Amino acid sequence: MRKLVMTLVTFFFFSVVIFVLGLMQWSEKENQVTSSLSNNEQQYITPEEFGANGQDKKDDSKAIQEAIDYSVKENIGTVYLSGNKRYILTSGIVIREKVEVKMDQNTKIYVEGDFRVFDLKRNASITNGMIEVTTPTFHSEVVYLDGSEKYWSTERTRVHNVTVFNSSGSHRGTGIALSAEKPGDYISFVNVSDVTIVGFHQGILLKATQRIKDDQYTWVNGNRFTNITLDDCVRCIELIGNVTVPNETSGNQFNQLQIQVSTITEKALVVSGSSNQFDGIVWDAHLAGNDTALVDLTSQSADNEVHLNLVKKQVSNDGTRNEYSGP
Repeated sequence: MRKLVMTLVTFFFFSVVIFVLGLMQWSEKENQVTSSLSNNEQQYITPEEFGANGQDKKDDSKAIQEAIDYSVKENIGTVYLSGNKRYILTSGIVIREKVEVKMDQNTKIYVEGDFRVFDLKRNASITNGMIEVTTPTFHSEVVYLDGSEKYWSTERTRVHNVTVFNSSGSHRGTGIALSAEKPGDYISFVNVSDVTIVGFHQGILLKATQRIKDDQYTWVNGNRFTNITLDDCVRCIELIGNVTVPNETSGNQFNQLQIQVSTITEKALVVSGSSNQFDGIVWDAHLAGNDTALVDLTSQSADNEVHLNLVKKQVSNDGTRNEYSGP
């Protein structure tokens, strides 16, 4: 009898030990999962954590900027504007270095007023969503890159899958601008892809200003624009600069363009600089007038390649060694 009791006690003891050890392992695993979830949550920050709503008519500018600044401070990296929400901006946003502003496919930002909307710093990105300008007096840029940042191939500066729309009917302002204005400024190897731009005076502007100082040049060279739709713009793509230094706009690639002409369209392309490449389709060119030269290769252009479905009389070529192929 005594032996049986000892056996039962021993069995009970080991059963308790096994149960406790199992419980400890389960608890540790739960803590790891909770910790993992917490870490995942910190992979991005939202404007709602700083007072934005995304469903009201209040200004969200301050909340979005504070979210970006916090992301920089805490090294989080992504500011996430989620769902089918609608955010309102009444002042400009600076997307700082190493920050991506990421929206969902149908997230929308309304621009109310005249100001530079997104100042995109080196190694920063904006992805997805729609940006809609609603103010007729808007004359500024929606996405702006300043050559003083000195963009280069070692960074990952990017604009991807964004729709930029001026719905005011004014046809003013610029959709995306890359501008090098001071000696030593440059923008190179930036990627812009899967972007739609509608209703602006200038859809895409590349500009290098001539200001010489101690052999410091300005250039906007070697940037890539892929899968771009431009619709109902006065001047769809414009490059302002020279064939070479001191202010150069060269070696930029525009591939798989879709350009929709409207009755307000004056130019599909205005090109200065050298060795730029353009390839795509122009729709309803007759809406601009049969005698309108939709492509203007300026006297400051050379060695550019243009492949569009326009007849040659719609191409003005005052440059050197430019190549045009069409029907």
